[in-house]
Amino acid sequence: MALTAGLVACSGSGGKADPPGQPLPSSGSSSGDAQQPSSAAPKIANPLPASVVQGDPCKVLTDAQVKALFSGASPAVQPSEDTGVAKQCRWSNPSRGSGIGVQLVYAWKDGLGHVYAKKNEGFFKELAPVQGYPVVAYGPSDDRSTGRCSVAIGIADDAAFEIDVKLANDQVGSSADPCQDAQHVADLAVTTLKGGA
Repeated sequence: MALTAGLVACSGSGGKADPPGQPLPSSGSSSGDAQQPSSAAPKIANPLPASVVQGDPCKVLTDAQVKALFSGASPAVQPSEDTGVAKQCRWSNPSRGSGIGVQLVYAWKDGLGHVYAKKNEGFFKELAPVQGYPVVAYGPSDDRSTGRCSVAIGIADDAAFEIDVKLANDQVGSSADPCQDAQHVADLAVTTLKGGA
């Protein structure tokens, strides 16, 4: 599969939340802002339990999935961290400059509605759903040309998570699309989350 091959070659950690310690793209908002109307966001037909965003983000991708994404290499792992907005976990290959970040965003009480409420404030692009769950690429700016993309995935009307991807340095500026890679990682994450739901 071409997408998987592209991911194996170039996926990585951090996306818009990179380097570690920086807040989420939308974390300038308080959790009170998360109560904005969500009528523009798609309704989730088969929601997962909202409690999954309280879980361990380092378990959202299995060891086998992570190893496959990094071409069989064992990436460096940044332990789970609570940012005050989300629980996050990161995997990276420093020698290639690539990385993947998973953020379970517990502050978005209206799920993907939080992202839709801010759709005119920066980069916003609806992507094809993964396993029936809506996916949106978003951020303060469109950073695809620098090999970065963050996607938000709605898994319930009141729950969402984020995947951040940073392409390998040698893939930046090529035809590789970090948002497509992030979407693929999101699909893997949904599979894992559904297995534990």
